[in-house]
Amino acid sequence: MRDSNGKIEQEVTPLWDSLIGQSERVSFHMPGHRQGRSWPLHVKKQLAALDTTELSGTGDLAMPSGRVLDAYERAASCFGAGKTWFITAGTTSSVMIMLASSLREGDALLLPRAVHIAVVHAVALLGLKPIFVEAEDGHSFEDGQPDASSYVFSIRRHKEAKACFVTYPDYYGRTIDLDSVSRAAQKAGMLLLVDEAHGAHFAFLPDQKPATALSLGADMVCQSAHKTLPALTPASLLHVSEAAIQHRRIDLQRVASMVHVFQTSSPSFLIAATIDRARAELESCGKEGLERLQRLNVSFSEKLPSGFYRVLPECADPSRLVLDFAETGFSREILAHHLDKSGIDVEMIDISRIVLIPALDQPEEDYMRLLESLLSLSEIEDEGNRQSLTQARRDLLNTRDRLLSAPAAFQVTPREALFGRDACSVIAPYPPGLTVLWPGEHVLEEHRSFFQALHDMGITVRGIHY
Repeated sequence: MRDSNGKIEQEVTPLWDSLIGQSERVSFHMPGHRQGRSWPLHVKKQLAALDTTELSGTGDLAMPSGRVLDAYERAASCFGAGKTWFITAGTTSSVMIMLASSLREGDALLLPRAVHIAVVHAVALLGLKPIFVEAEDGHSFEDGQPDASSYVFSIRRHKEAKACFVTYPDYYGRTIDLDSVSRAAQKAGMLLLVDEAHGAHFAFLPDQKPATALSLGADMVCQSAHKTLPALTPASLLHVSEAAIQHRRIDLQRVASMVHVFQTSSPSFLIAATIDRARAELESCGKEGLERLQRLNVSFSEKLPSGFYRVLPECADPSRLVLDFAETGFSREILAHHLDKSGIDVEMIDISRIVLIPALDQPEEDYMRLLESLLSLSEIEDEGNRQSLTQARRDLLNTRDRLLSAPAAFQVTPREALFGRDACSVIAPYPPGLTVLWPGEHVLEEHRSFFQALHDMGITVRGIHY
C-alpha cells in the first residue's frame, strides 16, 4: 500500500515529514537557532559528525577534563559562575540536580505555587517540603509570579526554609528586584536558587539590564541554552556561584554526584557542542545582535494595529516580544487560526497575550510578515460582542491570578500524591507550564470551571482529562 504522497507503508515517516514541513514557516519561538537557519552551511554539515560517545579524543561530559573542562571553564567565565556544567537532558534535569545538590529529604523550600511543572516533580521526587510565597497584604500575583517584597516578607516569616527558589525572568520576560531577595535570603541563612531558563542571554544584554541572577547573588542557577541562544534542544547550563563555592554553601562534589544521578548516562556531545558554539558566538557578537533585536522590537511595536500593544514593564527583558490583544475583540481561537494560516508560529498564545521569542538573527522580513498578518485581521463590527468578550477575558484573568496565588491546601505530601497508589498529576496549562494545582491538593469546582474555560479556548491543560 502507498500513502497520499506515494510512499509505501513501510517507508511512511509521519513525524519526520511534519517537522521538515515546518521549515518554510516563520519562527518566533524557541529554539533560538530557528530550525538551523541561524547556523552557516558548514556548521549544519558538521552536526551529524558531532554525535559521538566518550572516546579518548572526546573526553567525558560527566567527568570533565581536557577539552570538555576547557569548554566548561570558558562558559563559567562567560556567564559569571564559579563552576559550570553542560546538561544535555534539559533544564528539567538541571532543576533536579540543583535541588538535589543543595537540599536533603524533608528540607523546606520557599517558592511560588506557580512554578514550572519540572520544579513540582523535583520537590515530590526529593521529598522536600514546599512553602508557598505569600503577600503581606494577601494580594494576588499576576500570573502567580510574586514581587520582591512578597519574597522578602515570606523569607522573614519562614526562617525554617533552607532555600528560596525564584523564576527569573518569567515566561513573559518580567524580572523582579532579585538583589533585595538575595540579601534577605543571605541574612536568613537561605540558599537562593534561580530558574533562569529564559535568561541565558542576559550576560550579553547591552548595559547588563536586566542583570544576571549570578551577578545579583544567586547561589545556583540553571539556564536553557536552546530558548534564547542558538543551541539544540534541550541544551541547558547549570551554574554554581563563586561566592557559594568560597563560603561552602554548595558542595561541588555533591553537585558532581547529582549530575551522574539525574543526567542521562549517555549525554549528547552534539547538544553540548552547540552550547559551546553558542557561547562563543554570543561572546563575539551577542551584544550587537541583541541591540539590533531590541531596535526591531521597538520599530515593530510602533506599527501595531489598533487594540494590540506591546507589554514591556519596567526591568523586563527588552529582547522578548509580548503583545496584548485583550482589547481587540478577537478571540484566542480566531487569532491562533489566522496566524497559522499566515504561516507564522509563535511561542504561545494565552488568554490575552501573544508571546514571541525572536532569535538573535531574526530577519526583518519576518517582522513585516507578522505585522501584515495582524493588519489583515478583519475588524469586528459588533461593539457589544467586543465588550462582552473583553469582560469575560478580564474575569478569567482575575480567576487565573487568584488560583495561581492561592495558599497551599495539601491533603497529603506531593511525594505521597505523585508516587502513591492513586497517583495524582500536576495540573498546569501548557505552555507555559505554570502549576495551578500540586499533587496532594483537591480539584475544586472553581478549578474545574477554569480548566474547562481554557480547554474551550484551545489551551492545553496537562494533568486533567475531559
